[in-house]
Amino acid sequence: MPGTEQVAGSPAAAARVDEILRAACRVVVAGGASDLRIGSVAQEAGVSRTLVHYYFTTRQELLRATFAYAEDLRVEALEEELAGIATGAERAERALMRTIDPALEANPALWNEVWSSLRYDDELRPLVQERYRAWAGRIVSLLEEGRRDGSVPESVDPAGAGWRLAAAADGIDSILYLGALERAEARELLASCVARELEQ
Repeated sequence: MPGTEQVAGSPAAAARVDEILRAACRVVVAGGASDLRIGSVAQEAGVSRTLVHYYFTTRQELLRATFAYAEDLRVEALEEELAGIATGAERAERALMRTIDPALEANPALWNEVWSSLRYDDELRPLVQERYRAWAGRIVSLLEEGRRDGSVPESVDPAGAGWRLAAAADGIDSILYLGALERAEARELLASCVARELEQ
């Protein structure tokens, strides 16, 4: 994550960076990723612009770090939730449904911002690629678990179905973010995609 080289060996500095990144996530939730600026994050964190600048010298560096931080939090929360769900099929569906969960509204704004930033930020592209492959790969692994526990039919190809479902969930999330779908409609549409992929 950008900025981590400055915090190695210093718990106090690591705590400051953590609070800055938490503040950055709150800024995105409140006003969208377009509000993510050194000054707005400093104000939200209750620290000086100079301090934020010390750890993140540019907006793009702050954006990359905020994106990685938000994704780490999302993955941690996802795994905690999935641990209490019985079957691979149910875990896969819940993981996909979380992409349109209003409690995670920072992530769509961040994803939309980073997608639009890819064309002029060469350092951002590999980070986004890595995170997206990990996300789709997690859906694939959950479907593989489902085949082992019998909740996903043997006829289902986990790799193909997993990537199609990840793409469907992201597409539905983008449409929802645009306001072209109601949330209930988005859930119904995503559930129908899962059902079609997992049918015998």
